[in-house]
Amino acid sequence: MATPSPETIDQAFRWSDLTGVLANAVLGGVLARQAGLDLVGFGTLAILSGLGGGLIRDTLLQAGTPAALTDYAYLLTALAGAALAYLLDVRGRLWDRVFPCLDAVAVGCWAAAGAQKTSGTGLGWLPAVLLGTITAAGGGTVRDVVLQRRPGIFGGPLYATAALVAAGVMVTMHALGLASVGPARRDGDGGRADPGRPVAQLGAARAPGLATDGSGREGLGLVVPPRGQTLPHHAESAPRIRTTTRSGTFPILRAPRGAPMTSALPQVLSGLDDARGWQEELYRDLHAHPELSHREHRTARLVAERLTSLGYDVRDGVGGTGVVGILRNGDGPTVLLRADMDALPIRERTGLAYASTDTADDDGQEVPVTHACGHDVHVVCLLGAAALLAGSTAAWGGAVVALFQPAEEVGTGAQGMLDDDLAALVGTPDVALAQHVLPYPAGTVGTRPGSFLSAADTLRITLHGRGAHGSMPQAAVDPVVLASMVVLRLQTIVSRELSPTTPAVLTIGSLHAGSAGNVISDEAVLQLNVRTYDEATRTQVLDAVTRIVRAECAASGSPQEPTVEVVDHYPPTVNDADTTARVRAAFDTAFGDAVFDIDLQTASEDFSVVPDALGTPYCYWAIGGIDPDAYAVAQEAGRIASDVPVNHSPTFAPVVQPTLDTGTSAMVTAALAWLAPDGDRPA
Repeated sequence: MATPSPETIDQAFRWSDLTGVLANAVLGGVLARQAGLDLVGFGTLAILSGLGGGLIRDTLLQAGTPAALTDYAYLLTALAGAALAYLLDVRGRLWDRVFPCLDAVAVGCWAAAGAQKTSGTGLGWLPAVLLGTITAAGGGTVRDVVLQRRPGIFGGPLYATAALVAAGVMVTMHALGLASVGPARRDGDGGRADPGRPVAQLGAARAPGLATDGSGREGLGLVVPPRGQTLPHHAESAPRIRTTTRSGTFPILRAPRGAPMTSALPQVLSGLDDARGWQEELYRDLHAHPELSHREHRTARLVAERLTSLGYDVRDGVGGTGVVGILRNGDGPTVLLRADMDALPIRERTGLAYASTDTADDDGQEVPVTHACGHDVHVVCLLGAAALLAGSTAAWGGAVVALFQPAEEVGTGAQGMLDDDLAALVGTPDVALAQHVLPYPAGTVGTRPGSFLSAADTLRITLHGRGAHGSMPQAAVDPVVLASMVVLRLQTIVSRELSPTTPAVLTIGSLHAGSAGNVISDEAVLQLNVRTYDEATRTQVLDAVTRIVRAECAASGSPQEPTVEVVDHYPPTVNDADTTARVRAAFDTAFGDAVFDIDLQTASEDFSVVPDALGTPYCYWAIGGIDPDAYAVAQEAGRIASDVPVNHSPTFAPVVQPTLDTGTSAMVTAALAWLAPDGDRPA
């Protein structure tokens, strides 16, 4: 026996919908005739009877404009039922027998439609049955109340049985994956589902204002291959994707089948459409006007002004240019959300219309400045999350601390804020949350428990030689040769002194000696960077660096001991396991298959300094920023390492969307895992 296609099932559900509308509209019209109403009364009562349950259901689901008001087939069907009842004078014993049966048919059709649409939003089976019953009973109840009759739904077991059986069947079909099409696919473009879109992506993505741009059209979809498929290079743990894009539409909620959807999350994210315009404008402005570490004055001013307008208690100048906004909303936990603000001394080569051409004075030298690490994304996403939370305080309780940190790139911003009495300002939050845009496909979110970012130590090593004429090397201790030996030997620390299963990176980024080709200088200066994930490995590597440098200097006959200075240090970012599990559950609910287990990241930053000092558990995650189509092409060609720009590259610039939507939604989603009422939090 052939299996019906999704389109065939979709049409069956649609005709079921319209049959329910027609039946209820006819009933409303018949009762209007019995009550002696005029033509307008016929139409009004038919619309209330045929469409009332769906209107109530869509309102409770916060599903945007109810489908009954955007798909004229429903309005016309209701009016047709009214006209039929107006033209045909049905009364007598036969009608008295037919009436309850016709009403039961309408009840069953609408209960099935209501249960299916509710299941499609990700709610559980019990809310689906409840809203299916409300869909079935709502129109008739409104009709009967207007006529001052006892509602027929309470008149006997036939109505309740029809509603419960129909709703139960639909919930069961949805759980078995047999009802991912149909009424749940209806949206504001007339109820027509996109037959080209994979069935698994429909349903939960239809939360209000979340997966559409307001037109009701479907957004970008991510199609994930079977588990276990190997990905090249650093994307091995990311979803392997292909994309279907449409201009102006962005995905947010893609809950997997059966995953719970909190009621607070759609309510808060319903404001995303309104925020998108100013977020995109602000992002382009910040990208075009980056500021170096500790000089984020313009950025801080814009942040403080926005937070103040949203009703936050704002303190600026924390740690120099840091900004803290606090929004207290009754009893509940305190959630700290953090974004960094500074840019880098790099010349941008993205070719974007809003690319930075700004320069700044850096220790007496004019340098170009670029947001090559994506901190402009972080600022805009946190401001967006702050706006959405401020605009929906009825959905959550507690306090939000929006912390905008300066000088992450030089590793002193977090400590500077702490030194400026940050603890007295924010107390001890229950959780701290932060994110970073990384070179993964835009629209994806990745996190992991435990180690996420490495510790980083930057060292400056000064090697002392003895200068001489370039033609008289016998009179010299050549620091260039000495430095070369040091560079080569340092590379053996990771390859020969650490276990192959112990991750670490050692990079010599700068080597400077001499000023002329015929002069042997008396000094060479190396700058190197070490990345490790635990204190034992860090100590082992740093001790090995000192040992090798001193030994090579002794072997070369240096006239004095070398100096080894730690210029700056970033602590590791180690996610709390319980906190990360809670965030991951929320992300799975909100983003579905767009969430992935990210690999260890060898980058470093100073976010953890603040929660560690405050005694607060934290979770840190990544959002993708690379155009999904470009990423997929590079992935298929095995050229991710060469074709996908990474952070600190002059060509790194996250695509505006869906990066901003995803980052904003991720911040809100994670925050609500603590701030939402207990019953609304993901398990």
